[in-house]
Amino acid sequence: MSEQETVRFYCGVNESTWNYHPVAPGKYACIAPVYGRSLRTKMVNRVRVPFETAILQDSGAFSDGPGQRLSVEQALERQIAHAELFGYASQVTHRASYDVLIDEKWSHGLRHKARWTEQEAQEAVEMTVHAAVYLAHHRDGVGAVLSLQGVSAKQYLACAERIVPLLETGDMLGLGGWCILGKVPSLLTVFRETLRVLLPFLGKEEVKQVHIWGVCFPDALRELVWWCAQYGIKVSTDSAHPSIHPVFGQWGYADWRDKLYVRPPILDSCRAGMFDRCERCRGLERARHVAATRDWLGALPVQCPFPYQLSLMEVSR
Repeated sequence: MSEQETVRFYCGVNESTWNYHPVAPGKYACIAPVYGRSLRTKMVNRVRVPFETAILQDSGAFSDGPGQRLSVEQALERQIAHAELFGYASQVTHRASYDVLIDEKWSHGLRHKARWTEQEAQEAVEMTVHAAVYLAHHRDGVGAVLSLQGVSAKQYLACAERIVPLLETGDMLGLGGWCILGKVPSLLTVFRETLRVLLPFLGKEEVKQVHIWGVCFPDALRELVWWCAQYGIKVSTDSAHPSIHPVFGQWGYADWRDKLYVRPPILDSCRAGMFDRCERCRGLERARHVAATRDWLGALPVQCPFPYQLSLMEVSR
């Protein structure tokens, strides 16, 4: 990552076209082998990405419902097979471990955002550690994103203490379990508590990069990047939402959100593949919003967030 890039953005890709236009995620994309919010709608993620796009490959764990979870061996095989099938194997720079998400639950075949209890999460932590160990020993020349889970600061740190020693040069440490923050801002309290204990440890262990899964929530990102800046740790995130927002008539985040934005149309020229005639159509607007989101995250200011008035002594602990 460049010194000027505050947060690197990997655009989540779950389609082969954007309203007839070629998918345009930019420099970095995140792809999972499967996708779906329910057991009924879960499907192979049929994607097509530009050859110049670098890929962070997710594990697909978030779509594996009750009775569908794979072994770590099967999960890695699924990732490798998907990349080969859809022609992006040579573009994969990092591959994620097959963790167990603690911010989502399944009910009647549907996945929904819900935080686990600390007792429930302990088994998830054990399985998450096991997945990280397996991937760390089966890299096949690809960088790893070894993910953490936990519902309390203490549990999260304990998970990190077991996974961080597995990191190698060029790897990322995945911060899992926080994509719920945008919908449940009250969890910022435990997020802040976790950052307070986790980041000094990561700094001491000389971790170089963290990837926070599925978070574009400005409040959380500002606090994370400030903490990481204290220890020279680079930050990245991923989300498919920036490519989807224009489809629902949404534009921007935080101070650049446009409440008057109107969903753009799909033009006849889009359907005919005459893209040089397209202007302000839905497919192009999706690409433009992804680019704008990447610029915003890349330039996110690094400043001490309001809840923290810490001395240098406290930061260096």
